[in-house]
Amino acid sequence: MLTLQEFSQNFGTSPVPQALALLLEFQNETGFEYYSDGFGLLRDDKSGLLHGWSAAPAFLDKLMPFAQANGSGSFYALWQHDAATDLAALPVVLFGDEGGEYVVAENIAGLLQLLTIDAEPMVYDGVDFYKDPEQDPSDYAEEYKTWLMEQFKLAPVEEAEEIITPAQQKYQAAFDEWKGAFFGN
Repeated sequence: MLTLQEFSQNFGTSPVPQALALLLEFQNETGFEYYSDGFGLLRDDKSGLLHGWSAAPAFLDKLMPFAQANGSGSFYALWQHDAATDLAALPVVLFGDEGGEYVVAENIAGLLQLLTIDAEPMVYDGVDFYKDPEQDPSDYAEEYKTWLMEQFKLAPVEEAEEIITPAQQKYQAAFDEWKGAFFGN
C-alpha cells in the first residue's frame, strides 16, 4: 500500500493534486492495476526518465512521473510547461516503454476519464487505447466509473480520442519543441 507521504515525493515541494490524493485512497482500497488495466499510482524516482530519455536537470525538473501506464514500463508524468502552481491543471504526458512521448490529457481530470476505457496504452507512432471486446474488464472498473462520477461529476469516455485529440492539439507541438532541446523527436 502506497502512503500519501510516499506518493507526495513525486511532486517535490508542491502538494499532491487533490484528485490524485483521492485516487490513491481508491487504489489503496481496490488494488494497483485493479480498476483500469495496467494503471497504478506509484512512487517514481525518475529513473525511467534518466535512463530512457535525458539526465539534464532542465528536463527532469519539468516532469513529475506519478503512475504506471501499462505492465511493460510505460508511465505517465505531469509536464510543468509554464509557471502554473496548480498541478491538477498541467498536461499529462505518456512515455512509452519502447519510446515515444505523447500528451494524452489536458489535465488530471482528462486522465481520470481516459482510465475509464480500462485498456493499456500502446505507444508506437502515436497512442492507442484499444480494448479487445472479448477482454474481461478490470475487477473494479465499474466501481471506478461510479467513483469518478460521484467524486468529480466526470462521465466515462467511449473513445480515447475524446481526451487525447484536444490535448494534443493544445500541447503536443509545444511539448515536441521543448523535448527536442534534450533529445531527438
